[in-house]
Amino acid sequence: MNIKEVARLARVSTATVSRVLNDPSVVRPTTCEHVKRVIEKLSYVPNVSARNLRTGRSRLFGLIVSDIKNPFFPDLIDAFDAMATKHGIDVVFSHTNYDGGRLGHCLRRMVERNVDGIAVMTSEVSAEALERVNWAGVPLVLLNQAALDKKYNNIGVDYSVGFEEAIQHLRNLGHRHIAFIAGPKAFSSSERRREAFLAGIKRCGLKVRKEWIFVGDLHVEGGYVAMERLIQSSPRPTAVISTNDLMAVGALQAAQAAGLLVPRDISIIGFDDIPICTIMSPALSTITLPRQEIAERAFSILLRASRPGRTSRISSHSISPRLTIRGSTAPPA
Repeated sequence: MNIKEVARLARVSTATVSRVLNDPSVVRPTTCEHVKRVIEKLSYVPNVSARNLRTGRSRLFGLIVSDIKNPFFPDLIDAFDAMATKHGIDVVFSHTNYDGGRLGHCLRRMVERNVDGIAVMTSEVSAEALERVNWAGVPLVLLNQAALDKKYNNIGVDYSVGFEEAIQHLRNLGHRHIAFIAGPKAFSSSERRREAFLAGIKRCGLKVRKEWIFVGDLHVEGGYVAMERLIQSSPRPTAVISTNDLMAVGALQAAQAAGLLVPRDISIIGFDDIPICTIMSPALSTITLPRQEIAERAFSILLRASRPGRTSRISSHSISPRLTIRGSTAPPA
């Protein structure tokens, strides 16, 4: 069974069958579905190696994330993979486990697999590691790396919108003493969230108290320890915003373990809007970062950049997180 036989039975050209296999988005939906039914009926399996040699393309994208255990990333991976499946592309996944030194290894493995493009959706980015991939001519798209957006495709995140909404929400409830659980300074995304929090506090006319800013490890344990320390401070803040949801969950657990009622005694807001937010008690208010939109934009950028005859034009997009209010915020007692 070969592609000519598929084309004959489907009553289309071999070029149409090839397009259905390689880039179905350019084929009329009715024709695409018809050809796919014939392919399935004949149990036709294309010779991928031969196709790659002929076209010079692997129909393979790479996706690198920070931590597959963090519930933020599976949603992003799922959305990216769904887009890839729709366009007949396979995906190679890898993660850095928040270790900047692993990024170069992940990139090198993907280049060795001859991927057509790589989405680097991590907090920790090494310019040197990216440069090696750039030499190989593989298109890249980064997440929230403003310092590199003149050289690489980048999806920026305007943190100021989400943080100002969160702080204004707390201020409208009557809170004037707001603490912050920050992420490690080594991660650019953590620093941008800290900067957005501080700027939002000032814009809302509130006082920044350095003793109410603690650094966590981006995991539940880090939020737990930070909240334990905040509870012991005098005066104690009436509300806490966390740089991510996992630490917000830890903060909520620590508050409850200390006998505090959330939100009566202390309000808590996270960031990301991972699935666990809705099943916590109380459900966690959070700043929602739209993972599906990020994944779809990253994929679209790579798809365009990897097509034959592509230009070297750099794409830059911006996404604004927005506040989602649930049960973990209320007026201070």
